[in-house]
Amino acid sequence: MVLNLGHRGELADLVAELMAERVLTVTPEVVREVSQDDPAYYREFLKGHFKVHEKPLAAMGSIPPEARESLDPGELSVLAVCLEEGWTACIDEILARKVAVRLGIPLTGTLGLLGHALERKWMTDDVCLAAVRKLKQNGFYCPKVLANDDCLDYLARMR
Repeated sequence: MVLNLGHRGELADLVAELMAERVLTVTPEVVREVSQDDPAYYREFLKGHFKVHEKPLAAMGSIPPEARESLDPGELSVLAVCLEEGWTACIDEILARKVAVRLGIPLTGTLGLLGHALERKWMTDDVCLAAVRKLKQNGFYCPKVLANDDCLDYLARMR
């Protein structure tokens, strides 16, 4: 999801708005994963927008063994920290989302954050649809935006 907010979606303005509402947190595992994409960019992006949760992940054992074998370290660490802290997980990967639901972890994703931005009037409908198109063009898996879509209709179809 951090990749979608960074280069893939160029959504730093959205991240800044979210930061004004809450502390945004990543795990060291997420930092390692996203830093492989563009180390200099993501080092600064993460440093400027996210707190790194450095505590040991005691809840890792609560994640089902099959999920621990299938998910990458970043997704696993996000699930574990959200389980421990009672936080909402922001994850786009389908298997990780299923595990979050199974564990009762509140959940959102990139499209959920765009919907939140629309509700808060942090972005216009046109900007939201442009962000979805850019994400899709840059490898984010989501359905095509249709000619008559407004962003709320589009996001409603995703539920």
